Amino acid sequence: MSQKVPNRIIFREYFESLLVAIVIALILRFFVISAYKIPTGSMTPTLKVGDFVFAYKLNYGVTIPFSGGERMASRLPLRGDVIVFKFPGHEATSYVKRVIGLPGDHIQIKNKKLYVNGAQAQYTPENSDVIGDLPSKEYYSVYNEEFYGSSHLIIYNQTQKDPETSDFGPIVVPPQNVFVLGDNRDSSDDSRYWGSVPVRNIEGQVVLVWLSLDWLNRWGTDQMPQVRWSRVFQAVR
Repeated sequence: MSQKVPNRIIFREYFESLLVAIVIALILRFFVISAYKIPTGSMTPTLKVGDFVFAYKLNYGVTIPFSGGERMASRLPLRGDVIVFKFPGHEATSYVKRVIGLPGDHIQIKNKKLYVNGAQAQYTPENSDVIGDLPSKEYYSVYNEEFYGSSHLIIYNQTQKDPETSDFGPIVVPPQNVFVLGDNRDSSDDSRYWGSVPVRNIEGQVVLVWLSLDWLNRWGTDQMPQVRWSRVFQAVR
């Protein structure tokens, strides 16, 4: 004859299982991977408004708790990495941009062309289908930008003649800092305006879009956003 297990034992087992799950989730969140939502179009076409992304933290070392961002076995990002970082001076806010320059690099923009250590990035025109859902897309041009082994898409606003986006620098990236730009070069709040990012502020490398919601194109009577299925589980480069 089976004996009934007391409710307090069942409750304790559920509680212990829940506690272990919470601890594991916190460890993963703090040390390994975090999720973020993209609220602006500054990284279009690589990342779009409504993208939900994962950032992998171990690529740049293991964060030491309560150290203000110090890491064990730390290494610098690569030029071209898309990173999440705490905005300098307002660390409660996270930004997503692309690393362009490392400590000691000479950065300059001339006539919208990027120069790193005196070498101009290479630009190849690309099909504009990737910005098909961008408002006023007819005013933008898509290019593949290549430098230091990185190859990624960027866009320019052909009507934008602002000298602040057409020409910049030259500057030298300070020690223990990186220089970042948005892929939407004429509509990005980045290092051209507020300076470089301390390495200790970097949270992780954006590696995957796990969900993408298009709030401009909606469906149904409840006006729910459409899912950009082609972007779900898309790797970020």
